[in-house]
Order: sequence, then structure tokens, then C-alpha cells
Amino acid sequence: MAILSDQNRGDVEEVFAEMTDEVTAYVFTDDCEYCEDTVELNEELAELSDLYTLEVHDLDSELAEQYDADRYGSGPVTILTDGELEGVQYFGIPSGQEFGAYVRDIVAVSTGETGLDDDIKAELAEIDEPVNIKVFVTLTCPHCPRAVETAHKFAMENDNITSEMVEAQEYMELSQEFGVQGVPQVNINDHDGEFTGAQPEPQFLEQVKNALN
Repeated sequence: MAILSDQNRGDVEEVFAEMTDEVTAYVFTDDCEYCEDTVELNEELAELSDLYTLEVHDLDSELAEQYDADRYGSGPVTILTDGELEGVQYFGIPSGQEFGAYVRDIVAVSTGETGLDDDIKAELAEIDEPVNIKVFVTLTCPHCPRAVETAHKFAMENDNITSEMVEAQEYMELSQEFGVQGVPQVNINDHDGEFTGAQPEPQFLEQVKNALN
């Protein structure tokens, strides 16, 4: 049975029409609960645009090691890339409330257009050290996609930034380690910075800069 409804497919095709360059989704799987669904979801998306390609790899593969996709010990892990970009990452199935953000991320990776203000882009360009942003979400949270998209936009603008959507219930041990009680919870370089809520892009960037200082 298909995951996407006819309405979903029509909506996605309309958004995918904005794509300009090829995007590949590397999906890393093991025997996790949502791995098959994540693969099937991306297979259906790949049917909707010749510019969107899916590659499925084992979580214990060399490619997974290259992208450090196995760092939390389980799948599914999805990395969207234009061939160079590595920092747009999903730990957990990008469905529910996150589905729209996932589709928009695909288009943004394809076009290279994040929609961020020029002053924010300029400040992001000045970051010259590694930054990891974790955005803990649940698939029923209506505010989480905004936080995920902002974090991923930052990663698209600066290769020093890796931004992860982490589905809190699929990665329960990690959520417990970071004391997740409400979502979206954003952690910057693990415990150097932390806040809860989908903050506007300028405030989100300030949180990142404060964590680096």
C-alpha cells in the first residue's frame, strides 16, 4: 500500500517543479522499526522527479562510516546531498509534520536557495569552526518543522555546520541523554547551547553564536 496519497503526490510534484539540480538521498538502514517505511517513502518521492535519486545503504557500510551516519547506533538515517553537501541530515523517518519540511529541504538543496536574509548569510559565512545542531522533534509537533528547516538552512549556507533532525521517540536513549522534555529542543555542539521552541532565524543564529562563544 502506497504511503503517499494522490493528494500528497500532486502537492509534491508541484513543489518539486522548482528543482533545478540533482539531489540524492542516502538512506542508511539496519533492522530498525521505520527503516522500510523510510525507504518506501523515498522511493515514492523519487517517482515524482527525475532530479531526485535514492540510494539505500546498510548502516554498517563504508559510506555510512564516511558520513558518520552510524554515530547513534541505529537507523533510519537520511542525508540529502547535491554531491557536495553533507550537513542536511535526518535521524528518523521524515513523515508526519516533518514531511513538508523534508520536501522543502529537497528543493532547497536542489536550488541552493535557502531564503535566508543576506545579513544572516553573511554572519553564517563567518563561522569557521565545526558546529553540530541537533533538533529533537516528534512527528506530531506542529512547530518542529520550522526549527528543522532553519537548522538545515544554516547547514546549506556553511559546510562547517551539520544539522540533524532527531525523532525523539525513535532515538529514545539519545533523547534521555539530552534531557528532552519538550520539542522542538535544539542542542548546539551537544551541551554548549540549548533552547526549546521554533525561534525566528535571527534569534536562532544568536543562539548558535552564543554557544560558540
